[in-house]
Amino acid sequence: MTMKINKIRVLGLLFSIGYACIHQANAVPNQDFYLAPFGSFLQTGGDTGGSAGWGVGMGVGKVLSEHFNIELRGFWQNYQNDFSCCGGTETDLVGATADVQYYFFRESFAPYLVASVGGMTTNITSPAFKLSQESFIFEAGAGTSYTIADYLILRADVRYRLNTLPDNLGSGGVLNDAVVNLGFIVPIGL
Repeated sequence: MTMKINKIRVLGLLFSIGYACIHQANAVPNQDFYLAPFGSFLQTGGDTGGSAGWGVGMGVGKVLSEHFNIELRGFWQNYQNDFSCCGGTETDLVGATADVQYYFFRESFAPYLVASVGGMTTNITSPAFKLSQESFIFEAGAGTSYTIADYLILRADVRYRLNTLPDNLGSGGVLNDAVVNLGFIVPIGL
């Protein structure tokens, strides 16, 4: 119950920040810096023994040119595991990435490619044990943005994540996930 309340608080905080940024952006439109709150759907893969999960995050980015953005992103994601040994296992992923985004063109509809590198802490909690371990992550994907107004842009992307976390389940597999992000971009003046 406490975990669900904390998730709701984190989501409410992110949307409150986004709402405040919209009003700030109205005063200074078309700036190169932006905030990018987002929600995530996570489809686990490899040997995680996990089901689909959800998460939230926030990015801070800068438009470098007509084609390139850079962005620093932090995220939290959660999913349930189905380990036969332990039952009731839950995994929290907390991490950050540095993204490079390549936009094909900048119009109201703007498709892009993204590549990122970062780090992540995997916290696995079950009635039988607790495990916390850090790893490097690499992501690649594609997405699009759609401009609603000068101060608000919707954005969605799909990413493949490769995780260097050592396989503690003994099967020697690769840890990977598919992540779908949906959020918005709010220009800010710095």
